Amino acid sequence: MTKGAAPGTVRVLVVEEDYFLSSDLGVLLVEEGFSVMGPHGSLFGALKAIAAQLPDIALFDVNLRGEMSYPLIDELTARSVPVIIVTGCDEQSLPTNCRGCRRVAKPYSPADILKAIDAVLAGTGHRL
Repeated sequence: MTKGAAPGTVRVLVVEEDYFLSSDLGVLLVEEGFSVMGPHGSLFGALKAIAAQLPDIALFDVNLRGEMSYPLIDELTARSVPVIIVTGCDEQSLPTNCRGCRRVAKPYSPADILKAIDAVLAGTGHRL
């Protein structure tokens, strides 16, 4: 794991409809010691997951086969869950309410994802 929390204690919600990207992302996060919620390829699955348990952080693609994830992003940010938007969209094409979220551009490297996670979790008690 990047520095800090005990393995498996940081819950990361993954919302990505591309099977290969979501699978690779899930494997990376587990290898780094995170507890992965998902991955979920639809808003329905992600909403069901957060109804059962709130994540510590969320990684989102904004476009899930034409279904935009903005309402779920709004819900999580309103509940103080840090959100990282993982997308090929540029920042100007995102709605203003999403521009405060950290953005990782596709294509990304594993280091890009881990750096973004460390940055948003800094100061939350999950990282030293």
